[in-house]
Amino acid sequence: MAAKTNPAPLAGGDRAGIGYAQQELSFTRKAFERQFRRQRLVERVHRNGARVVFEFIDEITRHHPDIGEDLDQRLERYAAIDPETLAVLGGDQFPSRPLRLVGGAP
Repeated sequence: MAAKTNPAPLAGGDRAGIGYAQQELSFTRKAFERQFRRQRLVERVHRNGARVVFEFIDEITRHHPDIGEDLDQRLERYAAIDPETLAVLGGDQFPSRPLRLVGGAP
């Protein structure tokens, strides 16, 4: 049986969203990898204690003073979370990295 090949894409196919899915998958994969790396870096910073976490947050607010008030409000909310309840619900640990991104290329 002869091998079949895909025909050339139709002119204007990119405007119809063809090709967008591949770009979106690439973006999603990169975003996932960035988030995973950020989680692992936060774990390492957190191991150094509350002072280091404070210094990190304080440095961010010094470099981006416009987010200081919003950051403080979010810190208040996070500080109010009950650690025991959080642990029971499994919210005190990051999930492990999946072996393969669902829907992704191998």
